[in-house]
This record gives sequence, C-alpha cells and structure tokens, in this order.
Amino acid sequence: MQTGRVMTGAALIAQSVVAPYMYSPSACTMTPYRPRGDLAPWQEARRARYFPLISAVACEAGVPTGLFDALVAQESRYDPLIVSPKGAVGLTQLMPGTARGLGVFDSRDPLSNLRGGARYLRAHLDEFKRVDLALAAYNAGPGRVRTMGRIPPFRETIEYVAAITRGWSNGAFRTASIQTASTPIAATMPRGRGVQLLAYTSTSVPNPR
Repeated sequence: MQTGRVMTGAALIAQSVVAPYMYSPSACTMTPYRPRGDLAPWQEARRARYFPLISAVACEAGVPTGLFDALVAQESRYDPLIVSPKGAVGLTQLMPGTARGLGVFDSRDPLSNLRGGARYLRAHLDEFKRVDLALAAYNAGPGRVRTMGRIPPFRETIEYVAAITRGWSNGAFRTASIQTASTPIAATMPRGRGVQLLAYTSTSVPNPR
C-alpha cells in the first residue's frame, strides 16, 4: 500500500520477501533518497535501487538511516552477492555465525541481510552508546571494544569508522537525536589525519535518520 508518493517501511517490507521475523509497525516513514555525490556512478545506481529498503529496515530497527546507509556503502558498495575473503556475505557483510545468531538464513537475500545488519548495529549502539564504538564493534568485534573501552588500534578499524562517519556526513541525514560529543573524540588516522566522531543517544523520535 502506498500513501501519496511515500511508501511506509511496513508496506515496502511486506511487498518484498517473506520476513524471517515479524515486523512491528511504527509511525516512521520512508527517508527520501538523494545522491551522496562521492560514489562512482555504478555504486550510486545500486544505492538508488536499495535505498528504499535500507531506509525501511533502518526505521524498523530504530537506527539512523544515514548511518546505516553509510555502513552498507562501506561494507559492500551495495552489492548483495559479494563475499569477502573471510567469508562475510551480502550488503552488510555478515559472517555466517553472526548471521545465524541474528536469525538470517540467507545472507544473499537483501532484506534478510539488511535486517540482520541493522539489528547487529542497533545492539552495538545500545551497548556502547557511541557511534564510533558501535562501528568499531561491528568491524573488529564487540569483545575487543569491551576490553579496551575505545576503538581498537587497528588501521582497518580506524579507517572503517572514519569512512562511515564521513559517508554519513556526506549523506546529510543527521538530526538532533544524534548529537556531537561534548568533548569531540579524535581518532588518530594514518598520515596524521583526524576525524571528529559522534556520541550516540538512544533514539526517542519515531524516525531517526
């Protein structure tokens, strides 16, 4: 069902494939697509194809759409069939064991994979309360972040966090529910570069972006 030109997340998901778990309707609506401007044309074309589903799933999970979209861009460049050398699969690059734990049984299915990735990201946001640490946990594993209490000092993880926060900024989706830390956290980047990261406050609005 479509209301005007905007389809709700519930309707979009209902018209996709059979969901691995029930969707609980909420008041959130779709975030409109707009080009990022920093992707290759073929990547932006894939993004345009999957963005409505990314927005609906982010809304369903209660994570910021722009953040989740930037994560998908970094993980897979919107390729639902991609498999990493380590065996991570799909749009949000779920490892087989992680996927099973999230109730995802076909990681090549875009909806199932996105739902699993959004739930995994949301769990890290809820635990660590900060976007930078949640992203680090998604990349390097939550155990390392719990033990160290900071972004692990791995170049891959530092660059991963920086790339996603930069992509989120390029998407211009941030809202008041995602606030800049009172004391900005500087992640040391290779070649002396730095990036200001964000603190996460659990969403209290129906459709965070």
